[in-house]
Amino acid sequence: MQTLFAWQQLRNSDQQIAWEQLQARLKEGKEVMPEPAKFEQAFKHRLTQTTANGSNDLPSNVHELMDEIVTGYQNQINRDLNGLRSQMLKEVEGINQLFQWILGLFPALADFETLLTSRKKTNAGSKPLKILADLKSIDLIRETTLGLSLPGWEGHQDRLSQWYKEIKKHKLPKHTKSLQEEAALLRQIFKSVLWKSDSFQNFFEEYDRGWVENKDIIKSLVNKTLKSISESGLVLAPLSYQWDEDRKFFTALFDTTLKNESWTENLVAERAKNWEMDRIAQVDMILLKMAVAEMINFPSIPVKVTINEYIELSKKYSTPKSKKFINGILDVLADHLIEDGTIKKSGRGLIDNK
Repeated sequence: MQTLFAWQQLRNSDQQIAWEQLQARLKEGKEVMPEPAKFEQAFKHRLTQTTANGSNDLPSNVHELMDEIVTGYQNQINRDLNGLRSQMLKEVEGINQLFQWILGLFPALADFETLLTSRKKTNAGSKPLKILADLKSIDLIRETTLGLSLPGWEGHQDRLSQWYKEIKKHKLPKHTKSLQEEAALLRQIFKSVLWKSDSFQNFFEEYDRGWVENKDIIKSLVNKTLKSISESGLVLAPLSYQWDEDRKFFTALFDTTLKNESWTENLVAERAKNWEMDRIAQVDMILLKMAVAEMINFPSIPVKVTINEYIELSKKYSTPKSKKFINGILDVLADHLIEDGTIKKSGRGLIDNK
């Protein structure tokens, strides 16, 4: 949804740049622009590969110039689209790396504690109390994350110092007798100290632009991994148990939404007679395009499941009125597309065209 929104904004920007290039080139050639408003509309129709009404009477050299700029525009938007699509996938897969980096924070804090206690003068025969450094579970985390391509924590000593101080202030068990107790301690530190720290949240909001959206997933991945600690090691919680399949679904939904977006816009326009198309929230239109693409192209997903999912997305990301609008339009579209055979559902618990 976010990538489709970004693509829409970028495409509009590329169209405006192409129009400004055409204006500049016409001015250079001292060509007289026929009815600028209509000419701009005709040119932008040309950009989107629709009929350029009123442009047939233009001089041949103007047509050639338009073709040249349109070709440049098409090349640019293809580059932009491929870049956004690639970045979209990287950001999803980046959730995994971020969770693993946060997991690696525990060995980093243990190393900081070791360094700190080694500098302190102790009374004869006494040793400073260590919270993390002597835990066997820390070694297991270190061994598991060692071979991963993760950023280091070396450049964040101020943050480590602040977070360690917050951990020390918290009431924690002084002794752990088993790996299970160690795992429980680490989970308590993570959930009750680090996760509730404003400094921790602010740091990752600045570090990762998707933090607000993804932090609940990351929290779950860290907790599951810590909970798995045992004598045999630990298991890194997977972002998805079937990522190859999920990735295919992810990219197919994106691609089919774009492929049919003009057709879907017309479909919505026909059935949203009480709504002016330019007044429909941009996010709502994107959600409708995605929902229709999902209903048509993924026969194993029940229509009602699709509608409910996109209603939830509208509640979180769009306007207060969007829930009712999305629900109403999708109900009407689903009935129409099932009736004309465009939507065909098959699979366990589903009957074709029902």
